[in-house]
Amino acid sequence: MSEATSSSDLIPIESQTKTIQTCFRQCLYEVPNFQRPYSWTQDQLSDFWDDVILAKGDFFFGSTVTWVSEKRDLFSDTYSIIDGQQRLTTSTILLSVVRDAFNDVAKKYADAADFDAQAAISQAVTTQRYLITKDDDGNSYPILRRPEKMFYEEIQNPNAIPSGASWNGSAERIGEARSFFEAKILLALKALTPREQIEQLKSIRSNALKARVIQVELASEEDGFLVFETLNTRGADLRLSDLVKNLLIRGGATDPADRQAIADRWDRLVDRVQLGRVSADVVDRFIWQSWNSRREAVKEPELFKEISRLVGSKSAAHLAYLKELEGDAETYQWLESESVQVQAKNRNVRNAFALPEFVDSVRALAIFNVSVANSTVIAVARKFRETKLIKQGQAIEVLRLVEAFHFQYTALTNSGSTGGTRGRYNRFAVRLENAKSANDVASAIADLKEKLRKSLPDRGRTLQAFCSLFYAPSLQLTQAQKLRSRKIFIAYVLMSFAKLEGLLPAGQNLTTWSIEHIKPQAKASTNHRDPIYAIGNLTLLTSRLNSSLGDAPLSSKADALKKGRAYFDSELAKWESSANDYPSDAEIEARSLFLATEALDRVWNL
Repeated sequence: MSEATSSSDLIPIESQTKTIQTCFRQCLYEVPNFQRPYSWTQDQLSDFWDDVILAKGDFFFGSTVTWVSEKRDLFSDTYSIIDGQQRLTTSTILLSVVRDAFNDVAKKYADAADFDAQAAISQAVTTQRYLITKDDDGNSYPILRRPEKMFYEEIQNPNAIPSGASWNGSAERIGEARSFFEAKILLALKALTPREQIEQLKSIRSNALKARVIQVELASEEDGFLVFETLNTRGADLRLSDLVKNLLIRGGATDPADRQAIADRWDRLVDRVQLGRVSADVVDRFIWQSWNSRREAVKEPELFKEISRLVGSKSAAHLAYLKELEGDAETYQWLESESVQVQAKNRNVRNAFALPEFVDSVRALAIFNVSVANSTVIAVARKFRETKLIKQGQAIEVLRLVEAFHFQYTALTNSGSTGGTRGRYNRFAVRLENAKSANDVASAIADLKEKLRKSLPDRGRTLQAFCSLFYAPSLQLTQAQKLRSRKIFIAYVLMSFAKLEGLLPAGQNLTTWSIEHIKPQAKASTNHRDPIYAIGNLTLLTSRLNSSLGDAPLSSKADALKKGRAYFDSELAKWESSANDYPSDAEIEARSLFLATEALDRVWNL
């Protein structure tokens, strides 16, 4: 049975083989607004260096797919790149490093005997012509135009007046690629004479320019949109976010200015979502979790089909989905951040992140490294912002339930997330999204609470895990041990007791507090299981108070501990009344069990 002919099979296509040198001499390129950001990491850069720069002969660099977006008489046309921008961008970055290396050689050996510095400068000028060219009237054109301002300022024309624009994730990766090539070229020039350095740089440049590509040329931008999408169905390495961006720009408008406006909105959304995150798939995960916070969950590989089905062919539906993502990005940017802080209240805006208790729970989930509940967090914040069906106390309660569950399930017993856990949060989020009354909201919360309670790990196992918590900052620990004894995690645990007793309000900055070993660390062994490091020997103090107490005996610090607003529990009171300088191992163990019981019965109870 023959395969049906798709619309992309009928697209007029021309192609020709070119070297990178020919590409950069005869063509100008631009990265269109629907394209993905620069994304090459060290793995791809290493392959580029090994396969292209260190190659003995010409290297076939694959294909580039383009269309002529601007024609000019007696000068190079501009080609918009549909596929291949990563390779052309990387080649440009490499050439910029070669250019600067020529200049560095000229400066370093300017006064050296038997060396013509002007020869190195001349090679730098030659290299620069592959980055910026001029027409017969002296007008300058970057060979490759990218949206990041730093690409022009740092790569193509370092003498440009800086715009002061901040670097987004794409710009950061461009900067990392340049640093990678700087290190490689510095190593390649090591121990060479000035003349040998020039020849080595010429060889590196030559290999980059000799790499060959097949330049495929399409007839129009619309053909470009279709081919870009078709590349995904043919196995090209396109991310979900690349495809969604292409879909929204193509379907959201036909006017170039309107399409650029959509592209700009998308870029701002991506910058917000990527804030402080380094994972390459962060935007894909956001799109998936946003979807799961509103609709029945689908597997990530199937999501693009569902999004395409949702928006259909109407531009209004494309724009509505973009607005949906923009709203959820306002919440997502603060998730998985241990440094998230309470935002200022605005009387006219219902903002869950202005609720200290809500923010404390979001921070706790970040400390636990829990992202499986993101769909629920997004749904709660959105329902609170957009309606009055969910009360302030209910928004706080849902997050407290999720926090308490994952403290026991994830942080203590390391049970790990499952499809069932993710599905539970998706079903709650969808139910909350569809709630039409206050009763619907209350019923959904009650059901979530019951399901979380039934999924708690065994109590004995959880008590034992809590009693094994410790803080030993001076010891060499394994990675697994470090996760259970991180300062921010132990401070969070101790802070939670203090908040329960009303000694401290919600919204505390954990980094401003210090962990005090009641029996001093100086008396401990090098074994992390020493009771001195145990949770039963720890309390929370202000950093200033901790440094002033030093290794003083308990009898001298008891009053200060109380005044420092630390959690002075009944076990500590027993230690104080015993008049002993320091607690015994048995007393520390007893307090560990006391705190563990309090933790499950009162602090992190469901």
